[in-house]
Amino acid sequence: MIPELSNALFISDLHLMEDRPDCIRAFFRFLEWIPEQTDALFILGDFFEYWVGDDVELPYSTEISAALAKAASDKQMRVYFMAGNRDFSLGADFCTRSEMTLIDQDEITVNIAGYRVLLSHGDLYCTTDKKYLRFRKVIRHPWVIKALLSLSKTRRIGIAETLRESSRKNYQRQPAPVDVTSAAINKALRTHQADILVHGHTHLADIHLHGQSATETGRQRMVLGDWHDYGWYGRIDTNGPALHRFSVKQPDF
Repeated sequence: MIPELSNALFISDLHLMEDRPDCIRAFFRFLEWIPEQTDALFILGDFFEYWVGDDVELPYSTEISAALAKAASDKQMRVYFMAGNRDFSLGADFCTRSEMTLIDQDEITVNIAGYRVLLSHGDLYCTTDKKYLRFRKVIRHPWVIKALLSLSKTRRIGIAETLRESSRKNYQRQPAPVDVTSAAINKALRTHQADILVHGHTHLADIHLHGQSATETGRQRMVLGDWHDYGWYGRIDTNGPALHRFSVKQPDF
């Protein structure tokens, strides 16, 4: 169980990869910058461009793990990881090495600065993307994950690279991202009785109001952006949710 927090930071969709050194450097700079009074950092999926198992040491993963562990220790900060659609096979071993706590749920509520906050990667709310949701149901099944992790490391990396290339081509054909639906968002907010929903996945960074009516107070949704030319992080404290943007090549926090 996650304890009540006075504040927290949120990031997602960094898509870290060895061919994106600027992004990795920006992440290290971000960890150094995090104020020491920060209670927790939540990483809400697609942290890595892909992940093929905790037993595969990719060229950049050891440094990232060490940097996370150092930040958690130096700043006495809790770090939590929730999987996205790119890194759903990231498991307890990597989290332990990184001094992160693995959140093995698609949605979780946390009390932060008096707000009831619902956290998710966000892909579940893209309910019009039925083809992806069918694929997600299959690929995220425990038996399928177990079968994939039983393959050789070389074979797993090959599959991940093939899926990455397929995703790139799909984006070229349809560059407009698939967004969440209002019905799915409002249902999640009501079901979990949340004041604020924080998610990533869509890369459409913004803060929205939901559920305003004569009988209902406004609820907020903070969408975290991806780290490409610009990076994004969110914060929730007694002032409510805030979203911040910075240059990946020259991060200035």
